[in-house]
Amino acid sequence: MEAQVIEERSPAKAARVLPLNQPEPVSLPLCRLYELFEQRARQTPDATALVFGNVELTYAQLNESANQLAHYLRHMDVGPGVLVGICMHRRPEMIIGLLGTLKAGGAYVPLDASYPNQRLSAMLDDIQMSVVLTTADLVAELPNDKSRFIAVDRDWPEIAKESKDNPEPLGTLDDLCYVIFTSGSTGRAKAAAVPHSGWTNLMNWFDTEFNVNSEDRVLVISSFSFDITQRSIMMPLIVGAELHLLESKYYDPSLILQTIDARQITLLNSAPSTFYPLVEKSTKAALKLKSLRIVFLGGEAISASRIRAWAESNECQAEIVNVYGVAECSDVSTFHRLKDYRKYTSTSVPLGRPIYNSQAYVLDEDLKPVEGGAIGEICLAGDGVGRGYINDTELTARKFVQNPFTPGSLLYKTGDLGRFLPNGVLEYRGRVDNQVKVNGVRVELGDIETALRQNPIVSEAVVITKEFGDNDHRLVACVVLQRRIRKEDIGPRIRSFLRERLPENLIPSDVIPLDEIPLTPNGKIDRKALQELAESISTIAVGVETPRNATEAKVAEIFATVLKLETVGIFDSFFDLGGSSFLVTDALSEFADNGFDSVSMLDFLSEPTVAHIAAVVDAAVPEEI
Repeated sequence: MEAQVIEERSPAKAARVLPLNQPEPVSLPLCRLYELFEQRARQTPDATALVFGNVELTYAQLNESANQLAHYLRHMDVGPGVLVGICMHRRPEMIIGLLGTLKAGGAYVPLDASYPNQRLSAMLDDIQMSVVLTTADLVAELPNDKSRFIAVDRDWPEIAKESKDNPEPLGTLDDLCYVIFTSGSTGRAKAAAVPHSGWTNLMNWFDTEFNVNSEDRVLVISSFSFDITQRSIMMPLIVGAELHLLESKYYDPSLILQTIDARQITLLNSAPSTFYPLVEKSTKAALKLKSLRIVFLGGEAISASRIRAWAESNECQAEIVNVYGVAECSDVSTFHRLKDYRKYTSTSVPLGRPIYNSQAYVLDEDLKPVEGGAIGEICLAGDGVGRGYINDTELTARKFVQNPFTPGSLLYKTGDLGRFLPNGVLEYRGRVDNQVKVNGVRVELGDIETALRQNPIVSEAVVITKEFGDNDHRLVACVVLQRRIRKEDIGPRIRSFLRERLPENLIPSDVIPLDEIPLTPNGKIDRKALQELAESISTIAVGVETPRNATEAKVAEIFATVLKLETVGIFDSFFDLGGSSFLVTDALSEFADNGFDSVSMLDFLSEPTVAHIAAVVDAAVPEEI
């Protein structure tokens, strides 16, 4: 199996495309990952498998609980080809639900419990899950759907009546392992189907290539709905290592640092934007990362300049790896170990070479290799290629095509642009369409545009991105309104409408009202003109309430600095002004530098205004006697 790249050769031959062998095919165990987990439970039953706060489960305990749930699910006809939703926050029941579903023979569907009701309802409706595993505290909040909801914690007395023995395996490696939702251009998320074969290949590669072993401890910090999380969960459990779950529903850098240090975490999977605040927070904070052995960064381009100081310091003991892939191809297809940070700050971090049993190609529109060093579409092949999209045969046919290099197999067209460097290493060069990466999450702008057009006050909408700094890209909505509305009310009203339909990471930071959407001479939306317009606009906060005391003035100054605004009103919401959980970390660092140590992440989540934060600061100052 081969991919087309340029071999190192003399300039006179540089234009000729020659094949370069992919890594040799690797034979894998003919079993699924949950069976490898069962083997570990037999070999080291008393070893710690799962840690969540003060709760620790051994491999035997976790396996027996998953077995009981598996037998319970089989009574509900869960087996090969049956999809089981799992909608929970990070907690032990989430892992038991995942393993129990796989042991029953079904495929699990990770659902983020923090998603708006309407989005969860659309997901449940799209792929019609007969069973959804959840917890008692979430049942009332979930959409009233045809699915049967099982609150694993509440219903455990009944589940615990089932056998603790491993159920007889059902199905094969060709059956689905999980289905994960990705952003969709139609306004509805796409459900990508991943088989056991591709997932087994990836996890075995991770554990083999990086010697993941029973001494390792892996921390899950990402949303359950991200493919990053799936590998974080299974990577340790098939080699007898420890899986740790972060004790928070939210992204909290301080808690992540504290947990890594206290639990001596050795492996971390993260989007780059999620990782930057951990090393940028302070020199003291970076000391808490000394236990890390490997950091896997993926989901967006890495800004080497933001991690260079830490990576080259004595405090960093970790190898940093760029992993590239798509959910449709079992998450990861290529990788690159970071070494030359000086070079990366002036070029880019390469996507690297394929993992074993996988191939990467750079092709033109006719699926032919591009000329040496030229840019083309990155296409992926091999064991990792998934089964397409659930209930979307048209899109599946467009994206999953016959592989011209290996007859009888499929090739996935990623929509990413790339090129091969002279040494055969793959480099990312942008997107074919208008998908973007925001905070490490792939976002289809059409998803947000469709939701915007559902708003009665919006007649037309186009979403673009605006750069606020090094790798700081935010979403901007350009809208044509149905009727006149006070300028200061437009942004808050539209964002409030979207929050009922979309996750927080899809909410635009800015809203620009227009009389009409500019078009190119051939009648298409002129995104370049919109981009230039957005870049030319100096964002000014709409608040008019001025600070009433010195503390409010300082907090308002910090808000404005972090959000890159000219002024901030004391009752304006940090998030409505373009803030995000990632920017909260910058604000917390600024507060700490100014002696405002009492301000926490929860203060922002409860009431993210200048007035409230200033009150928190003042309340922490002891009264003079």
